[in-house]
Amino acid sequence: MNLLEIFVITNERSTLEWTLKSIEYQTLTVPVTVIRNMKWLDALNECLATSNSKFYLRVDDDMFLHPKAIEYYNYCLRKPIKSLGIYECKLWEDWSHKPAGSLKAYKTKVTRKIGFKANHLGKVDKVFSKEIVKYNYRRIRDKSMIGLHACSTIEDQKKYRNLWKKRNTKISSSDFEKTFDNIIHTPHKPVADQYKDIKKLKKINRKYATRFYNLLK
Repeated sequence: MNLLEIFVITNERSTLEWTLKSIEYQTLTVPVTVIRNMKWLDALNECLATSNSKFYLRVDDDMFLHPKAIEYYNYCLRKPIKSLGIYECKLWEDWSHKPAGSLKAYKTKVTRKIGFKANHLGKVDKVFSKEIVKYNYRRIRDKSMIGLHACSTIEDQKKYRNLWKKRNTKISSSDFEKTFDNIIHTPHKPVADQYKDIKKLKKINRKYATRFYNLLK
């Protein structure tokens, strides 16, 4: 059994080609599966059903990984961690100048035991995190920034918002507006130039004194 594999979930945003490029240039190669154009919960369950590894990473199509990101996860996960359910590292948003979002490594056996359930907004992360605690598993939050959270085009963001609404018809209009109408951001630079900002991660990790910096220096 492999230690680690990657699932990329996408609805074909323009950032996808750069996400895949960042995975292609990893210093450590692991199996990669791309899941296209599925409902969110269905896509998550597809990852869970088909994983053949001890852990799997869920990579969204607006995440650009540092070339040593998978090598770092492999280093962190190869030694047993008691009662581990999720190991997650941070992403850096260059356009907001702060850490935001995370890349999660799910322990497959634990995740199959708990399963994914959506809240009233169709989202699963908060529900799953509560279940982790309920079942007495650990969620390790590593402050290392192992990639970028990119800002896609305005057109992509609107398409994503509308697709989410179409696929989650039970969301009230007020909840939808409060949650999704405020997430449209103006990109500060073209996606191709955002990808180049991966080179900033060494300096950023040094500033935050992360464990990942020890691998980069």
